[in-house]
Amino acid sequence: MYKYDDCTFCGGRVSERKVQKVCWWGEKLMAIMDNVPAGVCQQCGEKYYQAKVLKEIEYFLKKRKFESQIKIPLADFAKAQAMS
Repeated sequence: MYKYDDCTFCGGRVSERKVQKVCWWGEKLMAIMDNVPAGVCQQCGEKYYQAKVLKEIEYFLKKRKFESQIKIPLADFAKAQAMS
């Protein structure tokens, strides 16, 4: 288990948890990964990732061997606002 410093935003205590990480490449959603180890601030929720974890995610995404795929509805806020 990795020892994290206090949160740089609020000074809260950071402890390691398994989180869901949304992975983007520019503006393109690449994947949503479950069970990613991260430091999470117990006060504000800010997440911190170790460099080795992010490198493993990058390597995994380059291989693109996903377990499953889901479809997510996409809505445009500007268009929805214009309709109301």
